[in-house]
Amino acid sequence: MNFNKISPSPLAGEGWGGGWRLVRITLLLLLLALPAGAAEPLDGFDGYVEKAMAEWETPGLSVAIVRDGKVAMVKGYGFRTLGGGALVDPATVFATGSISKTFTAAAVAALIAQDRMRWDDRVIDHLPGFRLFDPYVTREIRIRDLLSHRSGLPPAEMLWYYSPFDRREILRRLQYLEPESGFRSGFGYQNLMFVAAGEAVAAAAGMSWDSFVAATFFRPLGMSDTSTSVAAIGGNTATPHARIDGEIQPIAWLNVDNIAPAGGINSSAADLAKWMQFELADGADGEEALLRPVDVAEMRTPQTVIRVPAARREAFPHTLFRAYGLGWYVEDYRGRRIAYHSGRIDGMSSRLTLVPEQRLGIAILTNRGRSSLPDALTYRLLDAYLGAEPHDWSGALLKRGMDPYEQREEDRRTLLAQRIAGTQPTLPSARYAGLYESRLYGPLDVAFDGKALTLTRGAEVLARLSHFHYDTFFADFVNPALRDRLARFEIDHHGRVSALELEYEGRFDAAAPPLPNGLAPPGETDAASGKLLGIWSGRWNGVQPHSLVVERIENGVASVVYAWGPAPVWGVDEGGWQREQAPVKDNTLTAAMPGGGTATYSLQPNGTLFGQYRDGGRRRQSSMRRAP
Repeated sequence: MNFNKISPSPLAGEGWGGGWRLVRITLLLLLLALPAGAAEPLDGFDGYVEKAMAEWETPGLSVAIVRDGKVAMVKGYGFRTLGGGALVDPATVFATGSISKTFTAAAVAALIAQDRMRWDDRVIDHLPGFRLFDPYVTREIRIRDLLSHRSGLPPAEMLWYYSPFDRREILRRLQYLEPESGFRSGFGYQNLMFVAAGEAVAAAAGMSWDSFVAATFFRPLGMSDTSTSVAAIGGNTATPHARIDGEIQPIAWLNVDNIAPAGGINSSAADLAKWMQFELADGADGEEALLRPVDVAEMRTPQTVIRVPAARREAFPHTLFRAYGLGWYVEDYRGRRIAYHSGRIDGMSSRLTLVPEQRLGIAILTNRGRSSLPDALTYRLLDAYLGAEPHDWSGALLKRGMDPYEQREEDRRTLLAQRIAGTQPTLPSARYAGLYESRLYGPLDVAFDGKALTLTRGAEVLARLSHFHYDTFFADFVNPALRDRLARFEIDHHGRVSALELEYEGRFDAAAPPLPNGLAPPGETDAASGKLLGIWSGRWNGVQPHSLVVERIENGVASVVYAWGPAPVWGVDEGGWQREQAPVKDNTLTAAMPGGGTATYSLQPNGTLFGQYRDGGRRRQSSMRRAP
């Protein structure tokens, strides 16, 4: 596509107009000044960045280079938001994604220096309630295993991605995650193990992981732009961008606080320069050593070998081996050992690279999602600093088809080609709508708007469902970071949907709360209140399933059936139901709840029912849909 023709977006601020021409002009004329005493930028690098940003359709980025203990370059390019006027500068905050893992590994190293933790401590020594699917692995998994991607567990990204679970609940559900390979048998990228490492750090430190990394690193190193939560980001912040329907568009920041030890740190180029200085000084802040050099070396020592496929060997011929250390990838490049980590969170791509023998560090932050531009610029800089002939890494990586959007489209075409033509679903579309539950992933629901089905989680629409064949539907995920897949519905012998089988994730059982047998259908009643009639289903705080049946309304009083289903988070062991009389006024119904408390249900303009529950200090909310 032509990046000059990107359409305006309501999130873009000032509108696009001739925006990309403005980006080009601004990149040439408004390059931010270097710190006093820093080295001049590499010859031709600014122009190369401008060209590469156009090739990769990236609105803005920042670069930090550290050499021999000093900041050699820290600079912003382009715009914080596509179509906006605010420029990226060295203090502009981006999501760093998995660069966060380097901080979690360093946090463990800091506790080792304080004699409160060891690399080979058993996880259950710090987290006694920690449980995995295999009892042997539960007993034997060590802190070192958590930090080196060798647990044998699959990624299970839906356990945290747009999920209602905090870190503690994520770890509780790990006991239901079946391994996909042998323990310590090979490399398998696993964000959730870093969540466990973060919680182990919290237990050993006697404070949250967030507080510990802030107290140990952010404040001592003067990293004032850096935080562990989206709630802490301020005004000088880059906007994430992703390709949606073929266009680069601004998107909202993704809240990943629940896996912050794996990917939730937000930072700037200026702050990452300080982090690289600290790392290249073997964990010392000036005269004060916060880490032991032996532990810094251990983090950069290969722990898990990574197989290098032929395509990668061809793309990077100067790299002969790859491995994962403790929170760092480790490989060679042109005869030098490098340690690095890339980061990809919705709408942001980044990379931080160290060449310890050269005392060289490079950090690239961009506001374009799922992009290899940080890799291209990193290798361009590595070549320049290592004295190699210049190579067009941006063009080379683009030529190799490393754009995930194009790969996703190809995967989609391959999948759709397997469709069996001429089949029909067993039931009308509306009958597939309902609440579904997995003991591992929790709630995942299907909604019907009268025209189409959508896969939802809480208030978020994850995917649009379209008929594929038989009772299988194609799940077209709204977010390009999630891979499209098939969703198959199971029909029981009563002709009801009993489960949803989601490709790559497994089975979600129907979770409709039980209703009394012989429940009479809602009858005719007051015209003013008739819109409330029917069966409504939803979840309290996105977790506990419940239903409200409004049978009839007479003289401002509704006859309702309230039903609730099991949900371990709320401590409800059995489903049940009860009948109540509930006053109705202005399409708002107030009902007494089982065990005390009241709930008000108000009809919304979009046809949903919004519920609020109060019982003393307890508060819950629910958005409910009318059952077909």
